[in-house]
Amino acid sequence: MKTTCAFLAICLATSQAFTAQTSSVQRLAPLNAYVPAGLSADEYRKIKDADKKKLGNNLGGLGPRGFKSRSMQSWQEAYERGETGHSMVPFGYRNALKNGEIKKEDVPYMVRGGSWDNSDVFGAKRKRWLKSDKEYARGGYKKEQSASILGGGAGFDWAGTRSREENLKNKLVPGLS
Repeated sequence: MKTTCAFLAICLATSQAFTAQTSSVQRLAPLNAYVPAGLSADEYRKIKDADKKKLGNNLGGLGPRGFKSRSMQSWQEAYERGETGHSMVPFGYRNALKNGEIKKEDVPYMVRGGSWDNSDVFGAKRKRWLKSDKEYARGGYKKEQSASILGGGAGFDWAGTRSREENLKNKLVPGLS
């Protein structure tokens, strides 16, 4: 009898843990849109409208753009030969450029929106292209890109765009592999 009463008391006490809790937090605005903390919905809408006017249809206008990169393999080969190194932006580079203290090619290409070989800077010494750079520029990197879990090849036909014969040739049959 004592064990039954103890068991029932424990069950009743723990069952309260699974009931819905009431919240005392009051919402000031409906939860139908994101509004940063410290701003009202109207203030945030005004900021968003000003950004839309500034950017227009150029939605990528705030991100990285315009630079011409090289493959990691090419960079590693050039680094091992001592032809390149880690590029860090000099502190206060904008003022140093204006004052003529540094040259434009001293600013890393990703920052200045240029090319890794300095071809975008008039009068700058061009960096040497390696065989791997030429292959990368011709699109050779696309042969190696694959979403295959096996590390290479055609990869799994997630969208079902290849024919059954092609999937059988690749030994990848959607739903059966």
